[in-house]
Amino acid sequence: MRIISGSLKGRIIPNVYNIKNVLPSSDILKGALFNVLGKNIENRIFCDLFAGSGNVGFEAISRGASFCVFVETSSLLTASIINTASKFKVQDRVKIIKKDVIRAIEKGDIGKYNPDFIFMDPPYDSNMCEKAIRSLSILPAPFPEIIIQHEKAEELSGVYSPFRLVNRKGHGRSCLSFYSAL
Repeated sequence: MRIISGSLKGRIIPNVYNIKNVLPSSDILKGALFNVLGKNIENRIFCDLFAGSGNVGFEAISRGASFCVFVETSSLLTASIINTASKFKVQDRVKIIKKDVIRAIEKGDIGKYNPDFIFMDPPYDSNMCEKAIRSLSILPAPFPEIIIQHEKAEELSGVYSPFRLVNRKGHGRSCLSFYSAL
């Protein structure tokens, strides 16, 4: 895995495929995600839920996000994110929350950072997409943009109040669904 664009372009993110069945986002999906976000990511706060290797969050930082909150439960993966942040010299632009995503949302750990964008890539076949996006309704306004990476076969609703589907991009067996506040 590598950073595909921005200030950290070409930097390598450690291989974590052997940890907790992690399947990092492909370069094609990352490219599609950041092509949609464009320059809107600059100087914004990005949140990477179910962070795994931190692949997408580090891409956001590389493309100009001012700060990234990573949420991950695995000690091995959070240690990997810490090491990568140190290696990339972006420790001051990173917060790692070692906690279950739903619990982190419900306890206010996400809301206190007022993220502009929340990306989530729950494990496929976990049925976590709907539960996670529904839990985000407790965040304080203004609501962030939500991007969910999920299996194409998993049909998500067009509305999870206060969020509505505004865009969908698919590639292979994966899909990115973009939600904005109503």
